[in-house]
Amino acid sequence: MSHMTHYQEITIIPDPDIAPYFIWSKLFNQVHIALAEIKNKHSIESIGVSFPDYHYDKKEKSSKLGLKLRVFAPSSDELVKLQINRWLNKLTDYVEIGFIEEVGNNRTGYVSVHRYRFKPAEIQAQTLSKKLSIGYDEAMVTVAKRKPEMALPFIQMRSQTNNSNYRLKVLQQACSEPKAGQFSVYGMNGMRDAVTVPHW
Repeated sequence: MSHMTHYQEITIIPDPDIAPYFIWSKLFNQVHIALAEIKNKHSIESIGVSFPDYHYDKKEKSSKLGLKLRVFAPSSDELVKLQINRWLNKLTDYVEIGFIEEVGNNRTGYVSVHRYRFKPAEIQAQTLSKKLSIGYDEAMVTVAKRKPEMALPFIQMRSQTNNSNYRLKVLQQACSEPKAGQFSVYGMNGMRDAVTVPHW
């Protein structure tokens, strides 16, 4: 039995004049603000997101978020409190917002969605040289053997605190078992957790 029983689906309306990533930026900035507010006001951290059309192929070096976003919760109550329609009311020309629905028999599997963060090699080497009390060059040799940064799809975000732009890189992975837990104010996991949402 999945811990996530309800969802709301948001679909970007294809527009020949506007690139989807531009709309993703507007859309997800609003979702992020909504999730931050529901955490502050109601202490709700159980709402997670997924990208049903997500695609990442390391060999082909291809990646995309697709045009859909699903917002999941353990009951309809959290989604009612989230009021996503209100947060997206300026984007109704660009996105279609579905009703709150039950996951029911739709689910074919589970995914965990992560905010992917990668430290540059120089910073990794500095940290390692301090930790192991070895020279920077020696640390760099070890760091060079680690996995390189993944070329994942991302959403251009704007910080509410200092107005700077940053990339929210998204790693979505299939999981065999459901795992309950809390999400960040992006509706995602960090790199260490793997709380799941239903997938189909």
